[in-house]
Amino acid sequence: MTYVYLRYGLIALFAVLGIVLHVQLGIEQSWYLYAAAGLLLFSHLFFGNVWLAFNFLKRGEVLKAQQTLKHTWAPNLLFKSNKAYYFFTQGMIFLQSKQLDKAKPLLEKACDLKLKHNNDNALAHLNLAHIHFVQKNKAEAIKNLEAAKAFNPSDLMIKDNLKKMEAAMSGG
Repeated sequence: MTYVYLRYGLIALFAVLGIVLHVQLGIEQSWYLYAAAGLLLFSHLFFGNVWLAFNFLKRGEVLKAQQTLKHTWAPNLLFKSNKAYYFFTQGMIFLQSKQLDKAKPLLEKACDLKLKHNNDNALAHLNLAHIHFVQKNKAEAIKNLEAAKAFNPSDLMIKDNLKKMEAAMSGG
């Protein structure tokens, strides 16, 4: 979380210093401070804190991931890859708290936008399969399970969970 507040502080600092220098010495001496504040603001709007939140989630720090994602002001402005991981991370956070109805549309958006890594795509589809299975929508569950397998995940835990889901569906 320190990183999030550090970015805010730097934006404010560069803007204030730019204004002070602008008033005292003119735009020629302050433009670079405005540019620095603008670049930091641009990076916050179009990249957000998605990767930081995603890394918190990967480490099992769900609360920190949730708090970090709250600082992403406009998810729809994010670049495509960041937007996909924003929805994926948000969906996984809701899934952790057993809020399946909130997690499902977010994971579907992440799948539609395509995540960068095969393991992440497989995990998103596997969790969608789980949600559909719990909600007794077997056709969608099978479709998402097949999509997850199509990504050929290399993560052993994902492979194991794919087998477990397949066994649960064939037994149910």
